[in-house]
Amino acid sequence: MTQSLEHRGHNQINCPNGGKDHKILEPFELILIVLIAFITACISGVTGVAGGLLPAIFLTPIVGITTIMPVLGLMLTIGSFSRSWVNRVDFHSEVFFRIALPALPMVVVGGLTYAQLEANAIALLLGSVVLISIPLRRWAKSKSVKTSPLTLSCIGGVFGFLAGSAVGPGMLLIPFMLGYGLSRTSFVATMAVIATLTNATRVVTYGSVGLMTQEIILVGLLAGAATLPGNIIGRRFLRGMNNNSHGILVDIMTVIGGINFIWIGLS
Repeated sequence: MTQSLEHRGHNQINCPNGGKDHKILEPFELILIVLIAFITACISGVTGVAGGLLPAIFLTPIVGITTIMPVLGLMLTIGSFSRSWVNRVDFHSEVFFRIALPALPMVVVGGLTYAQLEANAIALLLGSVVLISIPLRRWAKSKSVKTSPLTLSCIGGVFGFLAGSAVGPGMLLIPFMLGYGLSRTSFVATMAVIATLTNATRVVTYGSVGLMTQEIILVGLLAGAATLPGNIIGRRFLRGMNNNSHGILVDIMTVIGGINFIWIGLS
C-alpha cells in the first residue's frame, strides 16, 4: 500500500490491481463527489435505475476506472437502502424474492471476475452491458413480453452476475419486471431493495479480495450519505411523471453512459 493520508497530506484513494489507478483527491474533488452523489440520487430516485450508471460516468474521472466499482458498491448500498425505505409502501415481495435469490450468489461470481479484469476491459464491459440493455428493453416492450416466474428467476441470475462486475444491469430488469405486472412505482421500490442486497453483497465480495481500502471506504461512505436527501427529492418527482417520460429519461441516460464507457475502454 502507498503512503497513508497522514503522510501524504492529501485525500487519496489506494486502488486495486497494483495501484494502477492511484489517485490523490483534493478537498474540492471530495466536494464534487458529494454533489455528484446527491444529484444522481435525485435522478435515480425518479427512474429506479441508473443509480450506479450516472455516478460512475462522473466519478470515474475523479477516482479512476479500477476504483469506481468498490466506491460505488458502498455508496449504492447506502443510497439503495434509503430509496427502498422512502418507497417501502410500493414494495412487491414476490418479484423481489424471485430475482434476489438467484442473483445474490451470482453477484459473488461477478465480483470475483471483476477483480481479475484490467482497466480497459472493465470500461468496455460496463459500456457493452449498458448499451445492450436498450434494444433488449425496446424489443420486449414492442412484443408486449409477459414475464413468467421462471423467466424472472433466470433473468435474476444474469442480473446478479452483471451487478457484481458492472454498473447499469438494473436496466436489463425493466422489461421483465414491468412485464410481470409491476407498476412504475412498484418497480422503483422493489428494484431499490434488490439493489441494496446486491450492492451489499458486492461490497463484501470486494472486501474479501482486498479491493476495499480504507480510503475507498471513506469516500464511499461520504458519497452514500449524500444520496439520502437526493432519494427523497427523487420520490416526489416520480409521483408526477408519466410512463413515457420515464422511459425517455432512462434511454437518454443509458446512451450517454454506454458511449462514455466505450470511449474510456478504447482510449
